[in-house]
Amino acid sequence: MLAMADDVDNLAGAEGDRSQPVDPRAMLAEWANEQDDWVREAAAQVLSSSQELSVPQLDQIFERFLIEKGFEEKPEGFQVAPKLALAESAAAAEDVLELSQLSDVAGVNALAASQILEFDANLTVLFGQNGAGKTGYSRVLKRVAAVRTAEDILPNAHAADASPSPSASIEYSINGAASTLAWANEAGIPPLTRMSVFDAPAVSLHVDNELNYVFTPREIALFGYVASAVRRVQERVDAEAKALRPAANPFLAHFQRGTSLYPKIETIGATTDLAELAALKDDSTEGQTAHAKLAGEVGALKAGNVEARHDAVKEELERVSALRRAGTALAEFNSGAYEANRASVERLQDEYRRARTELFADGELAGPPDDEWNAFIAEGDRYRLHLGGHDYPAEGDDCIYCGQTLSGEALALVRKYRTYLDDALARQLAEARAALSASRLTISGLSLDVLKEHVRQIGVSDPPPAYATGLLRLLSDLEGALTATAEGRQVLDVEAAIAEASNVATVLAAAEAELASALADLSEQKRDRVQSLATKEQELAELTARQTLGRHLAAITDAVKKAKRAAQLDTFAKTKLPAIQRSLTLISKQASEDMVNRNFASLFEEECRELNAPTVGLEFQGRRGQAERRKVVAQYRPSAVLSEGELKVLAIADFLAECRMTGVKAPIVFDDPVTSLDYLRLNEVAERISRLADTHQVIVFTHNIFFASTLLGLRDARKLKYRFYEVRSNETEKGVLQADVGPRQDTPAQIAKRINKTVELVKSADDSVIKEALIERAYGLLRAWCEAFVEQELLANVTQRHRSNLMMGGLDKIKLERFAEAKSALMPLFDRCSRFMPGHSQSIEQLNIKPGLDEFAKDWDSAQKARAAYIAT
Repeated sequence: MLAMADDVDNLAGAEGDRSQPVDPRAMLAEWANEQDDWVREAAAQVLSSSQELSVPQLDQIFERFLIEKGFEEKPEGFQVAPKLALAESAAAAEDVLELSQLSDVAGVNALAASQILEFDANLTVLFGQNGAGKTGYSRVLKRVAAVRTAEDILPNAHAADASPSPSASIEYSINGAASTLAWANEAGIPPLTRMSVFDAPAVSLHVDNELNYVFTPREIALFGYVASAVRRVQERVDAEAKALRPAANPFLAHFQRGTSLYPKIETIGATTDLAELAALKDDSTEGQTAHAKLAGEVGALKAGNVEARHDAVKEELERVSALRRAGTALAEFNSGAYEANRASVERLQDEYRRARTELFADGELAGPPDDEWNAFIAEGDRYRLHLGGHDYPAEGDDCIYCGQTLSGEALALVRKYRTYLDDALARQLAEARAALSASRLTISGLSLDVLKEHVRQIGVSDPPPAYATGLLRLLSDLEGALTATAEGRQVLDVEAAIAEASNVATVLAAAEAELASALADLSEQKRDRVQSLATKEQELAELTARQTLGRHLAAITDAVKKAKRAAQLDTFAKTKLPAIQRSLTLISKQASEDMVNRNFASLFEEECRELNAPTVGLEFQGRRGQAERRKVVAQYRPSAVLSEGELKVLAIADFLAECRMTGVKAPIVFDDPVTSLDYLRLNEVAERISRLADTHQVIVFTHNIFFASTLLGLRDARKLKYRFYEVRSNETEKGVLQADVGPRQDTPAQIAKRINKTVELVKSADDSVIKEALIERAYGLLRAWCEAFVEQELLANVTQRHRSNLMMGGLDKIKLERFAEAKSALMPLFDRCSRFMPGHSQSIEQLNIKPGLDEFAKDWDSAQKARAAYIAT
């Protein structure tokens, strides 16, 4: 049934002897013996406990690491971890996970509320037609187990009101210890993730896909526990190294930037030379004396008044220079040229006015040709030039203002405007005005207000300087001349003002030269003092830094030691510990591939024989450090060659081989496993699942009554217990569970015993609600009794709903003479049972009809009499 594409004995590689199975525990011990002492101790504790190390154990391992690497002193009595023995260990006891009950289901598809699904420890079968609600229960189990083919759970799509979030109560036990899970739609909740589920999507997954294994064997998990211990030691190493490194340099603020010591303090760390720092410190008495002397010299140099005198002379020189330039400007003013230009402008203006009056006849203008009129026509001419009308106006032109055609009179008037503006007299007047403007008095770069402030400051000097005499008159004359020339007026007493300004400018020039010489001397003194101060300040800073170093050297020494320790820890965290992890990963992969693939090949071959599965090739390939498997038929995928039924049993074989490899026993769920199977393969699958239920808890969902009948018949034949549910639906709800009614498992006599027992429970019940529920259950049992009577006695087992073949030998046993009477008694009785049993489907007008015990007793008596009459000899 199984053709190995690669030699299983060589799955882990060509190195070493692979002819015998390798003990992973021995492989782990051998690896640990080649590692550091602390790693060997971690492996020893994992091998001893078969579980992850606790926090106290990790504390001990980390302490051993610090001692071994020289970070801590070795305590008295410390012993190195001994070499680990390589003897193979006994197999660990298996855990047993068992589902007990699923109840309080809400928000899952359209499943009915208040249903309780109790699981048998060996086999539980849920049978129902398509759409009855089986899938809702299986989806809960698949989601909580987080299997590969798990589906999202939807609410009731047809409900008028919003459905609650999916939830349920799941009771289970591990090795007999009971627990209850309040499930709220979470996916993958340990330990229920140990469950395995086979459904329709799992077929292609287990046949065509390259699968990783969904579990880690207990022995292989030990490698992960050791890897976790190494990783957590590495995390502690990282944490300690981080704690040893300060967020900022705590010493830098005590040292002045620019000193020779500053770069050394700035780069304090693992490479700092403590001996060099010790040689640079100064904590001597001589150093203190020198520090006091330097501090005094620096203070004296800072307290000198050379800089203040330098600044005062500089400001005075700026004031004198400005006033000298202003006086020179007035002294050099050409008053004769200014007066000549002013007289020329007045003469030309008078002539221009006369010409303007003579050019225009009386009444030709709207008003007198005064200055306002002149400004108006000048602006119009500028607009003409802006429009490019150099020949304007010509005959036929429009007015450039109103857009109307110029009349003859208007054309003549506009031409007079052009003549007036183009006249040579006008050009002469413009030139005269320009000459007058150029001859005005100006003080370029100076402000009269600033000059007044200069004079004020000079005046308040005590005593005032000699050049202060005449400054007030200079300002007065200067202001008068500036104002008169700006307005084009005559400057009064201008010659006297010019003479006085010349005298004052001469005095100010001499004072300016004297102040410039004094400023040059003070600048040189200032440069010398600044250079001397900088030299002394640097000497003082260097000495202060060395003395500060002496005070902080102990703390710096401690910080450097911590930095060195942090650097060493970083080296281990970044190089040594990852190397240990890599070597552990390699040995773990070798052990995993050897153990997992070898075991799976054996189990898969066994399952293929059990299920009479087709022959396929099984290949193992390791990619990304993971063990993977795939199946082939020649060089093709199985789905390209095999039939749908063959693919189904091949997938079941792969699924069961994987389930059996786990180190725990957990529920195995089958969701419609026999679709597409013929009756022969159906029987083979039923037989395999029946035997599987001897060692595992098995839960089967199916709509195939023949499969359910066969499966339960196999259990009945061996007198093994199980639990059977029929899943039903009505107009509003699905997933209604009817327990204890199973195909082929009950005879009329057996069901009669349960009916009588239920009647007794009704009689003893005090609560009316409980009575109603028990009566509904009794009607459900009575319906099953009718079915069993018809199949087994009325039809003499010739045919049954749950069997795929006919028993022709039973035809002679059918009592045709009594058949009609029995049928007449059973048909109305069966109809009543169908209306009153749980999951009833009666019409709306009969929904509130609740049968009582007396009514059921009559129906039960009628049924027994009908049977007695038929089977009577």
